[in-house]
Amino acid sequence: MKRIFVTLITLLFIGLGPAFAQTPNDSIVVEKNKFYYHGMQIESMRQIKSVLANDELALKEVRKAGVTNGFAYVVSFIGGFALGWEVVDIIRGNFNPYILVGGIGFTAAGIGLSFLANSQVKKGVAIYNANLGKTSYGGSVQLDIGLTPGGAGLTLSF
Repeated sequence: MKRIFVTLITLLFIGLGPAFAQTPNDSIVVEKNKFYYHGMQIESMRQIKSVLANDELALKEVRKAGVTNGFAYVVSFIGGFALGWEVVDIIRGNFNPYILVGGIGFTAAGIGLSFLANSQVKKGVAIYNANLGKTSYGGSVQLDIGLTPGGAGLTLSF
């Protein structure tokens, strides 16, 4: 009797195990440009990359966002430098509108690239969340008790 009880409990855990393998808490939640994983805020790109490490498509999109963000920093720095240079020139009595317009343009381009990088990260997170329920080969797995060549046993169906 004890043996049957242990066998039934074991089969129950084996049968219900896949149902609880991935919970909705494994997804990354985006709220007001902040990312949350298991209820805690993700504060850096390194943390996002470590969460997305198993999903190649999502990780590729986040890496593209990192490159875009690097360009955004460079372009914004150039624009800020040009604006600062022109402010000093205006204080000294020289005015060059081309440097002023160029600085404004570079700064605006840097802000645009920053928004693009943010949207790429959000796209990568969306890809990750969409792929949570899928397995690596794209099908479902089913574990049943059935007939095997040696008699009755567990069958794993793909």
